Amino acid sequence: EEHEKGRHAEDGNEEEEESEDEESEEEDTEEEDEEKLLDDPNVRECVAVGNFDAQQEGDLTFVKGEILLIHDKKADGWWVAENSKGERGLVPRTYLAVAFCYFKSEFQVPKEEEESQEELEEHIEVVDETADGTEIKKRTDSHWSAVRAITENDTVEVLTTIGAVPAGFRPSMLFQLLEEGKEFRASYYLQPELTPSQLAFKDLVWNSERNTIHPRPTRVSLIVTLCSCKMIPPPGTGVRVLSRHVRLCLFDGSRVLSNIHTVRATWLPKNPQTWTFSPRVMGILPSLLDGDCFVRSSSLSSDIGILFELGITY
Repeated sequence: EEHEKGRHAEDGNEEEEESEDEESEEEDTEEEDEEKLLDDPNVRECVAVGNFDAQQEGDLTFVKGEILLIHDKKADGWWVAENSKGERGLVPRTYLAVAFCYFKSEFQVPKEEEESQEELEEHIEVVDETADGTEIKKRTDSHWSAVRAITENDTVEVLTTIGAVPAGFRPSMLFQLLEEGKEFRASYYLQPELTPSQLAFKDLVWNSERNTIHPRPTRVSLIVTLCSCKMIPPPGTGVRVLSRHVRLCLFDGSRVLSNIHTVRATWLPKNPQTWTFSPRVMGILPSLLDGDCFVRSSSLSSDIGILFELGITY
């Protein structure tokens, strides 16, 4: 019986060694497959496996876990990437891994998910071709917006959990509107707009008496000068504040009715709860510091006010 037990123990050890060898081989194979998939030009979305600070001009800073969209995979190992804020720059390939959670269409899915998967694939637009005519499927705006929303929500949740976000603060709604398009930018309200026929200016009319053009009158056109903000709650300790600013616009209680203007605030370490603004900047100073700003709107709403959104960028 002892001999049989010893033989069984030896067999068990051999089986364990074989299973360990198989597992190591599988891990090596998986790593090779991941490397090949990472270099695949059709794989565009990657996740950062570590923090990286820009070493020189043109590099893109990112943190571990951040999702990056790769635009150009260069042979030297420095790839052109875009983050969720729309910023582009060079990133090292060795800091990246394939974001498998965003490539469900590349792998098999359970039968109960096939129908929903087919519906998702219908929304993927084919917008480019390679030299040999092979179609490349690029991301859709809705998909990338979802990635950005997930990243932003996770960041806010983490900061709130550790007590870094002051009570009453929330993700900026006006910033999201500015990122979504040009509708709320100052240039949209300053540049003449064409009619649907593209044959005339929508905001300009012909004056036959003076034989010239003149602009249509704007119902609301205001110049606002920011002076200061007081009693601002400070952020939590250990959080590096990159910018303090105010965004303002015309608002009727539910909709933004004008351009959104952003003004950066200045503050003193002795009194961080008070923000001040420059009345007017001159020379080489950026216009972002200019406390004078304008808002325009042709809305017919009878309940129009000015919405001020105080923001902190971490």
